[in-house]
Amino acid sequence: MPPSLSPDTLQDRFRAAVLGMAVGDALGFPLRGLPPAAAAQAAERVEDFSPRPRGRFQKGQFSAHTQLMLAAAESAVAVGRVDGRSAASHVAWAWREGVLLMPGQVVVEAVERFVAGTPWMSAGAPLGVADPSVLSRALVPGLLSGEDPARLGQEAGVLAVVTHKEPRAAAACAAAARAVALSLTGRRWAPEAYCEEVASAASVHDAALAEELCHLPRVLGWEVPKALELLRRVAPASALRGAEGLPAHVTPVLLVALYGALKAPHDFGSAMRLVLRCGGEVDAASALCGALVAANLGTASVPVKLRRGVAFAEHLEDVADRLFVVAQRGRRAPALASQAKVSQRR
Repeated sequence: MPPSLSPDTLQDRFRAAVLGMAVGDALGFPLRGLPPAAAAQAAERVEDFSPRPRGRFQKGQFSAHTQLMLAAAESAVAVGRVDGRSAASHVAWAWREGVLLMPGQVVVEAVERFVAGTPWMSAGAPLGVADPSVLSRALVPGLLSGEDPARLGQEAGVLAVVTHKEPRAAAACAAAARAVALSLTGRRWAPEAYCEEVASAASVHDAALAEELCHLPRVLGWEVPKALELLRRVAPASALRGAEGLPAHVTPVLLVALYGALKAPHDFGSAMRLVLRCGGEVDAASALCGALVAANLGTASVPVKLRRGVAFAEHLEDVADRLFVVAQRGRRAPALASQAKVSQRR
């Protein structure tokens, strides 16, 4: 536990992270695929959810990004830790039951291979595929293993490989997990120090992404449209081709989410407006940004209308509370082990 936080405060931060992700996702879900001009106009209205997102879902509904996070969370609660086989099984159950709303083709194909008998560590998309669906799962290791960066990086890689073999996907997941862990501390991080920490987590899997993350503070002083356009283009040409707004690649989505959290760290609504204006794969970016800002500030930072109106709000809080219990057990275990060693020496 961060030394300055009481257990009650830390538990509230867990709830804030889960609710912030779901709220950010639900705000972005109706805007997915919109060009930036249309998304920017809609982004000004973040005080409430779209009444009928995508014309057919209930108000406050989030996308498969949050549902994938919940599958990873339920898996970790069930076995008491991050486990690849269990996580893959939970994702497969959500897919079979029709719980995943509009999942990307990468996720669907990985689940189909797993269900057909391919081992979980081999079922993911091949090298070169790095869509942003891995990012939401980063919340789980970020909450559970934040005090152990090495473990955090390993667990993020495990959750990423369920659907992606590409190191860039694992690196992005690790970076996002480290960002969640830093947000939980409630500290005011200098952007350079924050990005160095996040880049260090990414470097275990992909040095090139780590370098991109170290450059992020340079654009914080730029005009917002110029900064967002630059970050949008930090992607392979194949991902940018034909894309309007954020392309379906993990690097620009991660960078934009972090940019929003660093640019407006003390105002959930302002951070959402920044990210949502991008359009394209904006629900993935707004989900991660929402988790980061809310985890840093607590549940009260998320407007009441949004945190109560998001779909399955009580279930989201329950999942966060159960993750908190798992995290507390993990924190006590090393202390008990140390006490046992001391007793043995005596």
